[in-house]
Amino acid sequence: MAQPTKRIGVLDVLGAKHTLARWAATIEGLEQAFPDITFEVEALDINGLDKALSENRLDFVITNPGNYAELEYRHHISRIAMVQRGQPVASTLVTTSDFTSMEDLVGKKLAVVSKDAFGGFHVIISEMDKTNPSLPRRIEVMETGYPMNLVAEAVLDGKADAAVLRTCTLELLQQQDPARYNSLRSFALRQDQPTDCAISSPIFPNWPFAKTPKTDAAFAKQVAVTLLSIEQGNFWTVPLDYQSVHDVLRQLQIGPYERTSPISLRELVEDHGEWLILLAGALILWAIYSVRIETLVRKRTLALNETNEKLLLEMDRRKRAEEAERQHLRELEHVARLSILGEMASSIAHELNQPLAAISNYAQGCLLRLKANKFSADDMTLAANEIAQQTDRAAEVIKRIRAFVRKKDTKQVPVNVADLIADCAAVYEASANRAGVKVVVDIAEDLPLLTVDPIQIQQVLLNLVQNAIDAMSDVPAERRKAFLVARRYHDGTDGVSISVRDFGHGMSAEDLGHFAEAFYTTKAEGIGLGLALSRSILEAHGGSMRAESPQDGVGLEVAIWLPTGENHE
Repeated sequence: MAQPTKRIGVLDVLGAKHTLARWAATIEGLEQAFPDITFEVEALDINGLDKALSENRLDFVITNPGNYAELEYRHHISRIAMVQRGQPVASTLVTTSDFTSMEDLVGKKLAVVSKDAFGGFHVIISEMDKTNPSLPRRIEVMETGYPMNLVAEAVLDGKADAAVLRTCTLELLQQQDPARYNSLRSFALRQDQPTDCAISSPIFPNWPFAKTPKTDAAFAKQVAVTLLSIEQGNFWTVPLDYQSVHDVLRQLQIGPYERTSPISLRELVEDHGEWLILLAGALILWAIYSVRIETLVRKRTLALNETNEKLLLEMDRRKRAEEAERQHLRELEHVARLSILGEMASSIAHELNQPLAAISNYAQGCLLRLKANKFSADDMTLAANEIAQQTDRAAEVIKRIRAFVRKKDTKQVPVNVADLIADCAAVYEASANRAGVKVVVDIAEDLPLLTVDPIQIQQVLLNLVQNAIDAMSDVPAERRKAFLVARRYHDGTDGVSISVRDFGHGMSAEDLGHFAEAFYTTKAEGIGLGLALSRSILEAHGGSMRAESPQDGVGLEVAIWLPTGENHE
Protein backbone atom coordinates (compact mmCIF):
# COMPACT_ATOMS: atom_id res chain seq x y z
CA MET A 1 0.00 0.00 0.00
CA ALA A 2 1.42 3.38 -1.03
CA GLN A 3 2.43 5.76 1.73
CA PRO A 4 0.39 8.97 2.12
CA THR A 5 2.11 12.06 0.70
CA LYS A 6 2.22 15.53 2.23
CA ARG A 7 3.17 18.29 -0.21
CA ILE A 8 5.17 21.29 0.96
CA GLY A 9 5.22 24.36 -1.31
CA VAL A 10 8.46 26.36 -0.95
CA LEU A 11 9.13 29.81 -2.45
CA ASP A 12 11.98 29.46 -4.94
CA VAL A 13 14.38 32.45 -4.92
CA LEU A 14 17.70 31.03 -6.14
CA GLY A 15 16.62 28.11 -8.32
CA ALA A 16 14.99 24.76 -7.61
CA LYS A 17 18.32 23.02 -6.91
CA HIS A 18 19.31 25.58 -4.25
CA THR A 19 15.80 25.52 -2.75
CA LEU A 20 15.70 21.73 -2.38
CA ALA A 21 19.19 21.68 -0.86
CA ARG A 22 18.33 24.50 1.57
CA TRP A 23 15.37 22.65 3.08
CA ALA A 24 16.71 19.09 2.77
CA ALA A 25 17.59 18.79 6.49
CA THR A 26 14.10 19.91 7.50
CA ILE A 27 12.45 17.37 5.17
CA GLU A 28 14.77 14.64 6.43
CA GLY A 29 13.83 15.45 10.03
CA LEU A 30 10.11 15.28 9.22
CA GLU A 31 10.45 11.94 7.40
CA GLN A 32 12.35 10.52 10.36
CA ALA A 33 9.61 11.66 12.73
CA PHE A 34 6.84 10.36 10.44
CA PRO A 35 8.22 7.23 8.69
CA ASP A 36 4.80 6.29 7.32
CA ILE A 37 4.43 9.60 5.44
CA THR A 38 6.26 10.87 2.35
CA PHE A 39 7.02 14.60 2.33
CA GLU A 40 7.25 16.04 -1.20
CA VAL A 41 8.76 19.53 -1.78
CA GLU A 42 7.57 21.75 -4.66
CA ALA A 43 9.83 24.74 -5.47
CA LEU A 44 7.44 27.43 -6.75
CA ASP A 45 7.51 31.15 -7.44
CA ILE A 46 4.98 33.53 -5.88
CA ASN A 47 2.37 32.97 -8.58
CA GLY A 48 2.95 29.22 -8.45
CA LEU A 49 2.31 29.13 -4.69
CA ASP A 50 -0.91 31.09 -5.13
CA LYS A 51 -2.09 28.77 -7.90
CA ALA A 52 -1.21 25.61 -5.95
CA LEU A 53 -3.16 26.84 -2.92
CA SER A 54 -6.12 27.78 -5.12
CA GLU A 55 -6.09 24.22 -6.48
CA ASN A 56 -5.86 22.81 -2.90
CA ARG A 57 -2.68 20.88 -3.77
CA LEU A 58 -0.51 21.83 -0.76
CA ASP A 59 -0.51 20.70 2.86
CA PHE A 60 2.18 23.11 4.09
CA VAL A 61 3.90 26.29 2.83
CA ILE A 62 7.37 27.76 3.44
CA THR A 63 7.67 31.32 2.10
CA ASN A 64 8.90 34.80 2.93
CA PRO A 65 6.97 36.86 5.51
CA GLY A 66 5.47 39.30 3.00
CA ASN A 67 4.12 36.54 0.77
CA TYR A 68 2.86 34.74 3.89
CA ALA A 69 0.79 37.76 4.94
CA GLU A 70 -0.83 37.78 1.47
CA LEU A 71 -1.48 34.02 1.46
CA GLU A 72 -2.81 34.14 5.03
CA TYR A 73 -5.41 36.67 3.85
CA ARG A 74 -6.24 34.96 0.53
CA HIS A 75 -6.06 31.28 1.46
CA HIS A 76 -6.38 31.18 5.29
CA ILE A 77 -2.99 29.53 5.89
CA SER A 78 -1.60 29.83 9.44
CA ARG A 79 2.03 29.75 10.61
CA ILE A 80 3.12 27.02 13.08
CA ALA A 81 6.90 27.67 13.18
CA MET A 82 9.54 30.14 11.96
CA VAL A 83 13.17 29.86 10.82
CA GLN A 84 15.34 30.73 13.82
CA ARG A 85 18.53 31.76 12.08
CA GLY A 86 20.17 31.86 8.69
CA GLN A 87 19.85 34.39 5.89
CA PRO A 88 18.02 37.43 7.35
CA VAL A 89 14.87 38.83 5.75
CA ALA A 90 16.06 42.25 4.60
CA SER A 91 17.16 44.05 1.41
CA THR A 92 20.54 45.11 0.05
CA LEU A 93 21.06 47.54 -2.85
CA VAL A 94 23.95 46.59 -5.16
CA THR A 95 25.58 48.32 -8.15
CA THR A 96 28.80 48.59 -10.14
CA SER A 97 28.61 52.42 -10.08
CA ASP A 98 29.66 54.88 -7.36
CA PHE A 99 26.18 55.22 -5.81
CA THR A 100 26.13 56.02 -2.08
CA SER A 101 22.46 56.69 -1.26
CA MET A 102 18.98 55.89 -2.51
CA GLU A 103 18.68 59.38 -4.04
CA ASP A 104 21.39 58.37 -6.52
CA LEU A 105 18.83 56.03 -8.13
CA VAL A 106 16.69 58.93 -9.46
CA GLY A 107 16.35 58.52 -13.24
CA LYS A 108 18.14 55.15 -13.10
CA LYS A 109 16.94 51.59 -13.81
CA LEU A 110 16.54 49.31 -10.78
CA ALA A 111 16.39 45.51 -11.30
CA VAL A 112 14.12 43.44 -9.03
CA VAL A 113 12.99 39.81 -9.21
CA SER A 114 9.31 40.78 -9.00
CA LYS A 115 7.15 43.65 -7.84
CA ASP A 116 5.38 41.06 -5.67
CA ALA A 117 8.61 40.12 -3.83
CA PHE A 118 8.90 41.18 -0.18
CA GLY A 119 12.64 41.28 0.51
CA GLY A 120 13.34 41.70 -3.19
CA PHE A 121 11.14 44.79 -3.71
CA HIS A 122 8.59 45.82 -1.05
CA VAL A 123 11.09 46.37 1.79
CA ILE A 124 13.38 48.65 -0.22
CA ILE A 125 10.45 50.59 -1.74
CA SER A 126 9.17 51.15 1.79
CA GLU A 127 12.56 52.57 2.80
CA MET A 128 12.58 54.83 -0.27
CA ASP A 129 9.13 56.09 0.61
CA LYS A 130 10.33 56.94 4.13
CA THR A 131 13.35 58.79 2.71
CA ASN A 132 11.41 60.69 0.03
CA PRO A 133 7.79 59.81 -0.90
CA SER A 134 8.39 60.85 -4.51
CA LEU A 135 11.52 58.73 -4.89
CA PRO A 136 9.82 55.40 -5.94
CA ARG A 137 8.02 57.16 -8.81
CA ARG A 138 11.28 58.65 -10.14
CA ILE A 139 12.99 55.27 -10.57
CA GLU A 140 12.46 52.86 -13.46
CA VAL A 141 11.85 49.34 -12.14
CA MET A 142 12.78 46.30 -14.24
CA GLU A 143 11.52 42.81 -13.29
CA THR A 144 13.82 39.86 -14.08
CA GLY A 145 11.90 37.00 -12.49
CA TYR A 146 13.35 34.27 -10.28
CA PRO A 147 15.93 33.07 -9.37
CA MET A 148 17.33 36.13 -7.56
CA ASN A 149 20.80 36.00 -9.12
CA LEU A 150 19.17 37.25 -12.36
CA VAL A 151 18.97 40.79 -10.93
CA ALA A 152 22.73 40.71 -10.25
CA GLU A 153 23.30 39.48 -13.81
CA ALA A 154 21.19 42.41 -15.12
CA VAL A 155 23.56 44.90 -13.43
CA LEU A 156 26.68 43.10 -14.59
CA ASP A 157 25.36 42.94 -18.19
CA GLY A 158 24.56 46.68 -18.19
CA LYS A 159 20.80 46.17 -18.44
CA ALA A 160 20.21 47.90 -15.08
CA ASP A 161 22.07 50.49 -13.00
CA ALA A 162 21.37 48.82 -9.65
CA ALA A 163 19.53 45.85 -8.18
CA VAL A 164 17.76 44.71 -5.01
CA LEU A 165 19.07 41.51 -3.45
CA ARG A 166 17.94 39.76 -0.31
CA THR A 167 20.54 40.48 2.38
CA CYS A 168 23.53 38.07 2.39
CA THR A 169 22.77 36.96 -1.20
CA LEU A 170 25.58 39.22 -2.49
CA GLU A 171 28.09 37.54 -0.16
CA LEU A 172 26.77 34.09 -1.16
CA LEU A 173 27.15 34.84 -4.89
CA GLN A 174 30.66 36.29 -4.42
CA GLN A 175 31.66 33.19 -2.48
CA GLN A 176 30.33 30.87 -5.20
CA ASP A 177 31.79 32.78 -8.19
CA PRO A 178 34.13 35.61 -7.12
CA ALA A 179 35.38 36.27 -10.66
CA ARG A 180 31.84 37.04 -11.81
CA TYR A 181 30.33 38.87 -8.83
CA ASN A 182 33.21 40.65 -7.02
CA SER A 183 32.65 43.77 -9.16
CA LEU A 184 29.28 44.29 -7.42
CA ARG A 185 29.23 46.56 -4.38
CA SER A 186 26.50 47.44 -1.91
CA PHE A 187 25.34 50.98 -1.10
CA ALA A 188 22.83 52.96 1.05
CA LEU A 189 24.02 50.81 3.95
CA ARG A 190 22.78 50.73 7.54
CA GLN A 191 24.96 50.09 10.56
CA ASP A 192 22.20 49.62 13.15
CA GLN A 193 21.21 46.04 12.25
CA PRO A 194 22.68 42.87 13.87
CA THR A 195 24.19 41.17 10.78
CA ASP A 196 27.64 40.74 9.27
CA CYS A 197 26.26 41.10 5.74
CA ALA A 198 25.83 44.40 3.90
CA ILE A 199 22.29 45.65 4.51
CA SER A 200 20.18 48.57 3.26
CA SER A 201 16.98 48.04 5.31
CA PRO A 202 15.71 46.86 8.70
CA ILE A 203 15.56 43.11 9.40
CA PHE A 204 12.13 41.48 9.48
CA PRO A 205 10.85 38.20 11.04
CA ASN A 206 12.16 35.18 9.16
CA TRP A 207 10.35 32.70 6.90
CA PRO A 208 7.38 30.88 8.45
CA PHE A 209 6.34 27.25 8.11
CA ALA A 210 2.53 27.39 7.66
CA LYS A 211 -0.26 24.84 7.41
CA THR A 212 -3.04 25.11 4.83
CA PRO A 213 -6.76 24.73 5.66
CA LYS A 214 -6.79 21.17 4.25
CA THR A 215 -4.23 20.00 6.83
CA ASP A 216 -5.57 18.39 10.00
CA ALA A 217 -4.79 20.63 12.97
CA ALA A 218 -3.72 17.72 15.20
CA PHE A 219 -1.18 16.56 12.59
CA ALA A 220 0.01 20.16 12.11
CA LYS A 221 0.63 20.36 15.86
CA GLN A 222 2.79 17.22 15.69
CA VAL A 223 4.72 18.70 12.75
CA ALA A 224 5.31 21.92 14.75
CA VAL A 225 6.73 19.95 17.69
CA THR A 226 8.99 18.03 15.31
CA LEU A 227 10.27 21.23 13.67
CA LEU A 228 11.17 22.73 17.05
CA SER A 229 13.22 19.61 17.87
CA ILE A 230 15.24 19.45 14.60
CA GLU A 231 18.91 20.14 15.42
CA GLN A 232 20.43 20.39 11.94
CA GLY A 233 19.97 22.49 8.80
CA ASN A 234 17.36 25.22 9.32
CA PHE A 235 16.67 25.58 13.03
CA TRP A 236 13.03 26.38 13.81
CA THR A 237 11.40 28.31 16.62
CA VAL A 238 7.94 29.59 17.57
CA PRO A 239 6.65 32.34 15.23
CA LEU A 240 7.43 35.95 16.19
CA ASP A 241 5.09 38.91 15.89
CA TYR A 242 4.75 39.82 12.19
CA GLN A 243 3.53 43.36 12.93
CA SER A 244 6.56 44.93 11.23
CA VAL A 245 5.71 42.99 8.05
CA HIS A 246 2.11 44.20 8.19
CA ASP A 247 3.38 47.77 8.73
CA VAL A 248 5.24 47.62 5.40
CA LEU A 249 2.24 46.17 3.54
CA ARG A 250 -0.06 48.74 5.15
CA GLN A 251 2.35 51.58 4.23
CA LEU A 252 2.42 50.43 0.59
CA GLN A 253 -1.33 49.60 0.64
CA ILE A 254 -0.84 46.15 -0.85
CA GLY A 255 -1.89 42.61 0.01
CA PRO A 256 -4.46 42.51 2.85
CA TYR A 257 -4.37 46.32 3.04
CA GLU A 258 -5.14 47.12 -0.57
CA ARG A 259 -7.78 49.86 -0.82
CA THR A 260 -8.35 49.88 2.97
CA SER A 261 -7.41 53.53 3.51
CA PRO A 262 -8.02 56.79 1.64
CA ILE A 263 -5.23 58.67 -0.14
CA SER A 264 -3.14 60.78 2.24
CA LEU A 265 -2.81 64.58 1.99
CA ARG A 266 0.91 64.21 1.29
CA GLU A 267 0.27 61.87 -1.64
CA LEU A 268 -2.45 64.17 -2.92
CA VAL A 269 -0.07 67.15 -2.95
CA GLU A 270 2.68 65.20 -4.66
CA ASP A 271 0.42 63.76 -7.37
CA HIS A 272 -1.68 66.85 -8.12
CA GLY A 273 0.48 69.78 -7.01
CA GLU A 274 -0.14 71.95 -10.10
CA TRP A 275 -3.91 71.55 -9.89
CA LEU A 276 -3.84 72.30 -6.18
CA ILE A 277 -1.99 75.57 -6.87
CA LEU A 278 -4.67 76.59 -9.36
CA LEU A 279 -7.37 75.60 -6.87
CA ALA A 280 -5.65 77.61 -4.13
CA GLY A 281 -5.56 80.67 -6.44
CA ALA A 282 -9.26 80.28 -7.19
CA LEU A 283 -10.02 79.95 -3.47
CA ILE A 284 -8.07 83.15 -2.75
CA LEU A 285 -10.06 85.07 -5.39
CA TRP A 286 -13.28 83.63 -4.02
CA ALA A 287 -12.23 84.64 -0.47
CA ILE A 288 -11.58 88.25 -1.62
CA TYR A 289 -14.97 88.34 -3.29
CA SER A 290 -16.61 86.87 -0.18
CA VAL A 291 -15.02 89.51 2.05
CA ARG A 292 -16.34 92.25 -0.19
CA ILE A 293 -19.85 90.80 -0.13
CA GLU A 294 -19.66 90.28 3.62
CA THR A 295 -18.73 93.94 4.13
CA LEU A 296 -21.79 95.03 2.18
CA VAL A 297 -24.23 92.91 4.16
CA ARG A 298 -22.66 93.18 7.62
CA LYS A 299 -25.06 95.87 8.82
CA ARG A 300 -28.00 93.68 7.84
CA THR A 301 -26.69 90.72 9.83
CA LEU A 302 -26.06 92.41 13.20
CA ALA A 303 -29.59 91.82 14.38
CA LEU A 304 -29.54 88.24 13.16
CA ASN A 305 -26.29 87.55 15.06
CA GLU A 306 -27.91 88.35 18.38
CA THR A 307 -30.79 86.02 17.61
CA ASN A 308 -28.41 83.31 16.49
CA GLU A 309 -26.46 83.51 19.74
CA LYS A 310 -29.64 82.89 21.73
CA LEU A 311 -30.49 79.95 19.51
CA LEU A 312 -26.99 78.51 19.88
CA LEU A 313 -27.23 78.70 23.67
CA GLU A 314 -30.56 76.89 23.59
CA MET A 315 -29.21 74.26 21.20
CA ASP A 316 -26.15 73.74 23.41
CA ARG A 317 -28.37 73.16 26.48
CA ARG A 318 -30.47 70.64 24.57
CA LYS A 319 -27.37 68.94 23.19
CA ARG A 320 -25.93 68.50 26.71
CA ALA A 321 -29.25 67.12 27.96
CA GLU A 322 -29.47 64.69 25.03
CA GLU A 323 -25.85 63.60 25.54
CA ALA A 324 -26.53 62.93 29.21
CA GLU A 325 -29.55 60.85 28.23
CA ARG A 326 -27.52 58.94 25.63
CA GLN A 327 -24.78 58.30 28.18
CA HIS A 328 -27.39 56.99 30.61
CA LEU A 329 -28.80 54.71 27.92
CA ARG A 330 -25.29 53.45 27.07
CA GLU A 331 -24.72 52.59 30.72
CA LEU A 332 -28.02 50.74 30.85
CA GLU A 333 -27.06 48.83 27.67
CA HIS A 334 -23.74 47.91 29.23
CA VAL A 335 -25.56 46.47 32.24
CA ALA A 336 -27.91 44.63 29.88
CA ARG A 337 -24.95 43.05 28.08
CA LEU A 338 -23.52 41.88 31.37
CA SER A 339 -26.87 40.27 32.17
CA ILE A 340 -26.26 37.82 29.27
CA LEU A 341 -23.94 36.00 31.65
CA GLY A 342 -26.83 35.66 34.06
CA GLU A 343 -29.01 34.32 31.26
CA MET A 344 -26.36 31.72 30.45
CA ALA A 345 -26.17 30.72 34.09
CA SER A 346 -29.94 30.33 34.19
CA SER A 347 -29.86 28.14 31.07
CA ILE A 348 -27.18 25.92 32.60
CA ALA A 349 -29.14 25.66 35.85
CA HIS A 350 -32.26 24.70 33.89
CA GLU A 351 -30.33 22.09 31.92
CA LEU A 352 -28.99 20.57 35.17
CA ASN A 353 -32.35 20.79 36.92
CA GLN A 354 -34.04 18.36 34.48
CA PRO A 355 -31.77 15.32 35.13
CA LEU A 356 -31.66 16.11 38.87
CA ALA A 357 -35.46 16.21 39.03
CA ALA A 358 -35.68 12.90 37.16
CA ILE A 359 -33.17 11.31 39.57
CA SER A 360 -35.23 12.55 42.52
CA ASN A 361 -38.49 11.18 41.05
CA TYR A 362 -37.00 7.72 40.39
CA ALA A 363 -35.48 7.59 43.88
CA GLN A 364 -38.79 8.56 45.56
CA GLY A 365 -40.63 6.01 43.43
CA CYS A 366 -38.23 3.30 44.59
CA LEU A 367 -38.81 4.25 48.24
CA LEU A 368 -42.59 4.08 47.82
CA ARG A 369 -42.41 0.64 46.18
CA LEU A 370 -40.08 -0.65 48.89
CA LYS A 371 -42.45 0.51 51.61
CA ALA A 372 -45.36 -1.17 49.84
CA ASN A 373 -43.35 -4.39 49.21
CA LYS A 374 -44.07 -4.05 45.49
CA PHE A 375 -40.48 -3.72 44.30
CA SER A 376 -39.12 -6.47 42.05
CA ALA A 377 -35.61 -7.05 40.70
CA ASP A 378 -36.75 -5.87 37.25
CA ASP A 379 -38.09 -2.68 38.77
CA MET A 380 -34.79 -2.14 40.59
CA THR A 381 -32.83 -2.66 37.34
CA LEU A 382 -35.07 -0.28 35.39
CA ALA A 383 -34.87 2.43 38.06
CA ALA A 384 -31.10 2.06 38.44
CA ASN A 385 -30.59 2.34 34.65
CA GLU A 386 -32.75 5.46 34.44
CA ILE A 387 -30.95 7.08 37.40
CA ALA A 388 -27.58 6.24 35.82
CA GLN A 389 -28.63 7.76 32.48
CA GLN A 390 -29.79 10.98 34.13
CA THR A 391 -26.58 11.10 36.20
CA ASP A 392 -24.51 10.78 33.00
CA ARG A 393 -26.56 13.57 31.46
CA ALA A 394 -25.85 15.92 34.40
CA ALA A 395 -22.18 14.88 34.45
CA GLU A 396 -21.86 15.70 30.74
CA VAL A 397 -23.15 19.25 31.36
CA ILE A 398 -20.66 19.76 34.20
CA LYS A 399 -17.87 18.26 32.10
CA ARG A 400 -18.51 20.73 29.27
CA ILE A 401 -18.54 23.68 31.70
CA ARG A 402 -15.23 22.56 33.25
CA ALA A 403 -13.71 22.01 29.81
CA PHE A 404 -14.70 25.53 28.74
CA VAL A 405 -13.24 27.09 31.91
CA ARG A 406 -10.00 25.13 31.56
CA LYS A 407 -9.76 25.93 27.80
CA LYS A 408 -9.92 22.25 26.82
CA ASP A 409 -11.72 20.77 23.82
CA THR A 410 -15.36 21.79 23.64
CA LYS A 411 -18.31 19.76 22.37
CA GLN A 412 -18.80 20.30 18.65
CA VAL A 413 -21.99 19.13 16.99
CA PRO A 414 -23.59 19.62 13.55
CA VAL A 415 -25.78 22.74 13.66
CA ASN A 416 -28.02 24.55 11.20
CA VAL A 417 -26.82 28.11 10.53
CA ALA A 418 -30.36 29.48 10.42
CA ASP A 419 -31.17 27.91 13.83
CA LEU A 420 -27.90 29.27 15.26
CA ILE A 421 -28.73 32.82 14.16
CA ALA A 422 -32.32 32.48 15.36
CA ASP A 423 -31.07 31.56 18.85
CA CYS A 424 -28.83 34.64 18.81
CA ALA A 425 -31.73 36.85 17.74
CA ALA A 426 -33.59 35.96 20.93
CA VAL A 427 -30.74 37.59 22.89
CA TYR A 428 -29.78 40.64 20.80
CA GLU A 429 -33.30 41.80 19.83
CA ALA A 430 -33.86 43.52 23.20
CA SER A 431 -30.61 45.51 22.91
CA ALA A 432 -31.34 46.40 19.27
CA ASN A 433 -34.86 47.62 20.06
CA ARG A 434 -33.58 49.81 22.91
CA ALA A 435 -31.02 51.39 20.59
CA GLY A 436 -33.51 51.85 17.75
CA VAL A 437 -31.45 49.57 15.48
CA LYS A 438 -33.12 47.31 12.91
CA VAL A 439 -31.21 44.07 12.38
CA VAL A 440 -31.91 42.66 8.89
CA VAL A 441 -31.13 38.94 8.60
CA ASP A 442 -30.38 37.45 5.15
CA ILE A 443 -29.60 33.70 5.15
CA ALA A 444 -29.00 31.71 1.96
CA GLU A 445 -31.03 28.56 1.52
CA ASP A 446 -28.22 26.22 0.43
CA LEU A 447 -26.04 26.50 3.55
CA PRO A 448 -24.43 23.25 4.78
CA LEU A 449 -24.38 22.14 8.40
CA LEU A 450 -21.47 23.41 10.52
CA THR A 451 -19.76 21.20 13.08
CA VAL A 452 -19.13 23.73 15.86
CA ASP A 453 -19.72 24.46 19.53
CA PRO A 454 -22.99 26.41 19.15
CA ILE A 455 -22.61 28.31 22.43
CA GLN A 456 -19.18 29.65 21.49
CA ILE A 457 -20.23 30.65 17.94
CA GLN A 458 -23.35 32.35 19.36
CA GLN A 459 -21.01 34.25 21.68
CA VAL A 460 -19.02 35.46 18.64
CA LEU A 461 -22.15 36.53 16.73
CA LEU A 462 -23.64 38.30 19.76
CA ASN A 463 -20.37 40.21 20.19
CA LEU A 464 -20.36 41.34 16.53
CA VAL A 465 -24.04 42.38 16.57
CA GLN A 466 -23.61 44.26 19.85
CA ASN A 467 -20.54 46.06 18.46
CA ALA A 468 -22.59 47.07 15.41
CA ILE A 469 -25.36 48.40 17.68
CA ASP A 470 -22.84 50.37 19.77
CA ALA A 471 -21.22 51.85 16.63
CA MET A 472 -24.54 53.46 15.59
CA SER A 473 -25.42 55.02 18.93
CA ASP A 474 -24.73 58.56 17.65
CA VAL A 475 -25.95 58.33 14.04
CA PRO A 476 -29.35 59.50 12.74
CA ALA A 477 -32.25 57.13 13.34
CA GLU A 478 -32.76 56.39 9.63
CA ARG A 479 -29.19 55.00 9.39
CA ARG A 480 -29.50 52.66 12.35
CA LYS A 481 -29.55 49.40 10.44
CA ALA A 482 -27.38 46.32 10.67
CA PHE A 483 -27.25 43.55 8.08
CA LEU A 484 -26.50 40.00 9.22
CA VAL A 485 -25.80 37.97 6.06
CA ALA A 486 -24.91 34.26 5.79
CA ARG A 487 -23.61 32.82 2.51
CA ARG A 488 -21.83 29.72 1.32
CA TYR A 489 -18.22 30.62 0.57
CA HIS A 490 -15.54 28.51 -1.10
CA ASP A 491 -11.94 29.68 -0.91
CA GLY A 492 -9.83 26.56 -1.19
CA THR A 493 -12.00 24.96 1.51
CA ASP A 494 -15.79 24.78 1.56
CA GLY A 495 -17.33 26.88 4.31
CA VAL A 496 -19.86 29.49 5.41
CA SER A 497 -19.29 33.24 5.64
CA ILE A 498 -21.38 35.25 8.14
CA SER A 499 -20.99 39.02 7.99
CA VAL A 500 -22.34 41.85 10.16
CA ARG A 501 -22.38 45.27 8.50
CA ASP A 502 -23.32 48.52 10.32
CA PHE A 503 -23.67 52.16 9.22
CA GLY A 504 -21.87 53.69 12.18
CA HIS A 505 -18.68 55.74 12.48
CA GLY A 506 -16.49 52.94 11.05
CA MET A 507 -12.79 52.47 11.81
CA SER A 508 -9.71 54.34 10.67
CA ALA A 509 -6.89 52.63 8.78
CA GLU A 510 -4.82 52.59 11.98
CA ASP A 511 -7.64 50.98 13.97
CA LEU A 512 -8.16 48.37 11.21
CA GLY A 513 -4.48 47.52 11.49
CA HIS A 514 -5.03 46.65 15.18
CA PHE A 515 -8.38 44.93 14.61
CA ALA A 516 -9.08 42.14 17.13
CA GLU A 517 -5.86 42.76 19.08
CA ALA A 518 -6.18 42.07 22.79
CA PHE A 519 -6.66 45.19 24.95
CA TYR A 520 -6.99 47.46 21.89
CA THR A 521 -10.40 49.10 21.70
CA THR A 522 -12.08 52.13 20.15
CA LYS A 523 -14.80 52.21 22.82
CA ALA A 524 -14.46 54.67 25.68
CA GLU A 525 -15.57 52.04 28.25
CA GLY A 526 -14.22 48.97 26.43
CA ILE A 527 -11.34 46.75 27.57
CA GLY A 528 -10.51 45.23 24.18
CA LEU A 529 -11.12 41.55 24.90
CA GLY A 530 -14.39 40.78 23.07
CA LEU A 531 -13.01 40.65 19.51
CA ALA A 532 -9.74 39.04 20.58
CA LEU A 533 -11.69 36.26 22.34
CA SER A 534 -13.96 35.88 19.31
CA ARG A 535 -10.96 35.49 16.99
CA SER A 536 -9.51 32.81 19.30
CA ILE A 537 -12.81 30.90 19.24
CA LEU A 538 -12.95 31.04 15.42
CA GLU A 539 -9.33 29.93 15.01
CA ALA A 540 -10.03 27.02 17.37
CA HIS A 541 -12.80 26.01 14.94
CA GLY A 542 -10.46 26.33 11.92
CA GLY A 543 -12.09 29.62 10.88
CA SER A 544 -11.03 33.24 10.58
CA MET A 545 -12.29 36.81 11.00
CA ARG A 546 -11.62 40.02 9.08
CA ALA A 547 -12.89 43.59 9.01
CA GLU A 548 -12.99 46.11 6.20
CA SER A 549 -14.57 49.41 5.28
CA PRO A 550 -17.53 48.95 2.89
CA GLN A 551 -17.17 50.25 -0.67
CA ASP A 552 -19.46 53.19 0.09
CA GLY A 553 -17.17 54.14 2.97
CA VAL A 554 -19.94 54.18 5.61
CA GLY A 555 -19.70 52.02 8.71
CA LEU A 556 -17.85 48.73 9.06
CA GLU A 557 -18.28 45.17 7.83
CA VAL A 558 -16.94 42.28 9.92
CA ALA A 559 -17.01 38.82 8.37
CA ILE A 560 -16.29 35.45 9.94
CA TRP A 561 -15.56 32.29 7.99
CA LEU A 562 -16.14 28.75 9.28
CA PRO A 563 -15.23 25.61 7.34
CA THR A 564 -17.59 22.69 6.95
CA GLY A 565 -16.48 19.35 8.41
CA GLU A 566 -16.78 17.27 11.50
CA ASN A 567 -13.62 18.05 13.49
CA HIS A 568 -11.64 21.23 14.13
CA GLU A 569 -8.88 21.85 16.63
